[in-house]
Amino acid sequence: MAFPVAALIPQWARTYAAVILAVTLAVNLITSFSLYVQALTIPGMKNSFELSYTTVFVLVVALSISRVISGLLSGAAASRYGGRWMVIASIFAQAVSMALLGWSPNYWVALVAMIIVGVSSGAALTPMMGMLAPWFQVNGRGMAAGIAASGGSLAIIFTGIIVPPLTGVFGDEAWRYTWYVLAVTSVLIGIVCVGFIRESPSAGIAAQRTPARRGPASWPVQVYTNPFVWLITGMAFCSGFIHGIFTASYGAYLEVEHGIDVAVVGALFMTIGVLSIGSGVGSGALSDKVGRGMAFGATFLIEAVCHALFWLMPEPIFFIIASVLAGFALRSTYTICAAAAGDYVPAFMAPASFGLMGMGAGIGSTISPAISGPIADATGTLQWSFAMASGFALIGATLGFALHWITRNRRADATGSAASPA
Repeated sequence: MAFPVAALIPQWARTYAAVILAVTLAVNLITSFSLYVQALTIPGMKNSFELSYTTVFVLVVALSISRVISGLLSGAAASRYGGRWMVIASIFAQAVSMALLGWSPNYWVALVAMIIVGVSSGAALTPMMGMLAPWFQVNGRGMAAGIAASGGSLAIIFTGIIVPPLTGVFGDEAWRYTWYVLAVTSVLIGIVCVGFIRESPSAGIAAQRTPARRGPASWPVQVYTNPFVWLITGMAFCSGFIHGIFTASYGAYLEVEHGIDVAVVGALFMTIGVLSIGSGVGSGALSDKVGRGMAFGATFLIEAVCHALFWLMPEPIFFIIASVLAGFALRSTYTICAAAAGDYVPAFMAPASFGLMGMGAGIGSTISPAISGPIADATGTLQWSFAMASGFALIGATLGFALHWITRNRRADATGSAASPA
């Protein structure tokens, strides 16, 4: 008897959920560029405007702050009013701001453009990721979030593909043309969003879903009073702190401090992106099997080792090893956060939950460059930035294992209570 191939295809892949997942991947792609492209464009911006590390990192901080505020507010609004048109409008606004950034004649225009990029990318990504939860069952959200998060991994890959050739042609001005390319890409993805985004599953789609009760009483207050959401937000803060250092320091550390050619740095960055595709999907699926807390803990331990290598062993071979480890972990915490967004609150509140987690990550990514930039200027090296990143990874691992312990005991107590005679 022939094995039915259709049995290997998940049920959601035969529904409109697959289309929503593909669109979410595309939104992840274009909004993640604003974060990861900085790792290779900051050296050029630094030279073009003759900036110090402290000053150029202000651009990173400005984008992070605006993205945090935008993500938090848009997540709450999407839970109440729906996110379709918010996502679409934000994608087109992002295209305009990216073009403005590329054109910017001076530092102050670039700063304004960075802020608008942050606002628009946060207002597109948070509602879009939150809209995933109602389309998937709880035990499949990790896999779905991992596939969607691979859009961010593709952004890393394309950054490694796009920036080095442009640098070879335009030199220090290549960062401008990079942003022009991203602006055009954003317009194309915006057109896709107009055609394919749907607000929620139709009645006939087999997906677990809490009915979306939108109205005067539906502000997601219980999201902001849920201890599990806040615990994950704490881990998101640690993750943002780590990634803020990584994106702001990686290219400059290898290229400026250690003289590694930009093409080599781009190839390493592209390798990180390739590896992070599989790791994002894998960590999401792992969190479905062993629990969100255990998956968080394992991911943070990998990041602790990764950044310790950058810190303690600044040699090319260890840069390669650390980059591989970064690829295994870079998108994993984001994926697990997205998977967990609808686990502890009703599914229609997932955008608000993810927005709060995004706020934690954004605050972390805002604070870390603001701290590491002055330290680098004072010490003459970015080495200590990676030491801080390793330390915060250990804190994140501790919180992850604490979440696992709490939820495991909570399930054990619930099982014991159910088994006890009345």
